[in-house]
Amino acid sequence: MIGASRAASTRQYQLLSTETITSTGSQDATIPAGTLFIEIEMWGAGGGGAGLMNSGGGRPTYYAQNGGAGGAYLKKRYQSSSLASGDTLTFTVGTGGAGGAAGAAGSGGGNTTLSSPVSLSAGGGGGTSTSTSSPSIPPTGGSASGGDTNTSGENGNARSSTSGNGGDGGDGANGGAGGAGGQISGAVAAQNGTTPGGGGGGARGSTTLNVSDAGGDGADGKVVVKFYG
Repeated sequence: MIGASRAASTRQYQLLSTETITSTGSQDATIPAGTLFIEIEMWGAGGGGAGLMNSGGGRPTYYAQNGGAGGAYLKKRYQSSSLASGDTLTFTVGTGGAGGAAGAAGSGGGNTTLSSPVSLSAGGGGGTSTSTSSPSIPPTGGSASGGDTNTSGENGNARSSTSGNGGDGGDGANGGAGGAGGQISGAVAAQNGTTPGGGGGGARGSTTLNVSDAGGDGADGKVVVKFYG
């Protein structure tokens, strides 16, 4: 039966192997022979930043947007007295939210989960809704559940002004950095978040529509599993 660890640390165990999973979707980690203790770390994916938004009217202004939020992080340690060599742990690794094209919202980041033998979830960061109002509220960082340690991702950051730089993406909890928001100076496009779990930057403001005015993509989640014997 899976339960709490025998001690506060793993110093009395020998590390048998480490599985690092960065491919998104359903992924398996196989339990090696002699495993007595398992440590799991999981990161949710980051949300995408929004593309610049047309105000409408005869002479439109394209409004800067907020950055996407970062994914959550968790760590879980437990003994595995009932799990046999060759059994598998099946994870779902969250996909980073896509940055919005001009006029479109950024998508939310996917959750990274384990459903069995214990239920764990590192939530993805929120995607960014387009807005022409000021102020507008940035998206919320992902939250985690089921771990011994559960840390929420950073919220997306607000744009400097409706006509200024885009907001930076939120950092993934204990993970990747958020992407920089688009910059007015030099017409720099919003940047993607870094793995694991960084949120994408929001688009800069502009008076014309350019292909560089999309929001940045959020970064994918990740899983690290350590097997001790």
